[in-house]
Amino acid sequence: MRLTHRQLEAFRFVFQTGRVTAAAELIGVTQPAVSRLIRDLEGEIAMTLFERTGAGLRATPEAVALYREVERSFLGLDRVARSVADIRQRRPGVLRLAASIAPALHALPKVMAAFHRDWPGVGLSLHALPSAEVLDRAGSNQVDFGIADAPSEAPGVTIELVGNLEFVCVLPIEHRLTAKHSVTPQDIAGEPLLMVSSDRPQHNTIVNALKTSGITPKIVIEASSNSPICALVAEGVGVSIVDPITASAYRDHGVALRKFLPEIPYALKLIYPANRSLSEQGQSFVHLLRCHLTSVGPDSVPSSREWATEVGSPP
Repeated sequence: MRLTHRQLEAFRFVFQTGRVTAAAELIGVTQPAVSRLIRDLEGEIAMTLFERTGAGLRATPEAVALYREVERSFLGLDRVARSVADIRQRRPGVLRLAASIAPALHALPKVMAAFHRDWPGVGLSLHALPSAEVLDRAGSNQVDFGIADAPSEAPGVTIELVGNLEFVCVLPIEHRLTAKHSVTPQDIAGEPLLMVSSDRPQHNTIVNALKTSGITPKIVIEASSNSPICALVAEGVGVSIVDPITASAYRDHGVALRKFLPEIPYALKLIYPANRSLSEQGQSFVHLLRCHLTSVGPDSVPSSREWATEVGSPP
């Protein structure tokens, strides 16, 4: 059986319009040409597809069944055609992103909203994943790019620095250490410390930084991510050292952020397939992300009067 695209196209339009003349106009051929295409198709599949009535043509049950399959194929072709037009005009239909948990939850939503205002015709798809999976998705071309606290190099991907940040100390809003401009390991010695789980790279990074300063951390609670850690700090359970993106999201929710010294780098990376470059839309998204990250970081320390009011002491 040899079916042609032209035969199926003629069948589709005749089915939709119920008239050979209308189908011919839509295809841009003569009425006899459409009639011949339908006859050839019926002969090829050995089925009658249309019956003549006074008002035009009536589709047979066989035609109804065939139309379902033909329409599904043409819808797929229509999607391909739209994608080709988008590519030609450098307008990808969907920007596919993967990001590690902190930026996915607490940075990218604002960036995506700003991007949507600038590029309303471009869809967005976001996957929140562990950093290692973000690298894998980017390396296997499953996403246009990823955002994660990742190594500086990895096979199959190009990695660029998008945010040169630092971990911050997160304190209950009324904690004595909020009076300080910065917090050191010695300041939190003996304080109940809340940490991400020991299987997370951040855990070892922070513990090693404390031990290098001669402090053995008093870890009382661990959690799989920094979001519940910050929520627990807001409840007054303890203090923590967390990534600045998550910490900044809790700035107005019962926690204070202070610079932690010595600095512990938190390098946020842009990751994309090594054999590709960022589209115009991708570059615009990254620019918006860089702008957003300028608002991420520790609080400035209030004046003594503001601090006294903040912790509930008489002004």
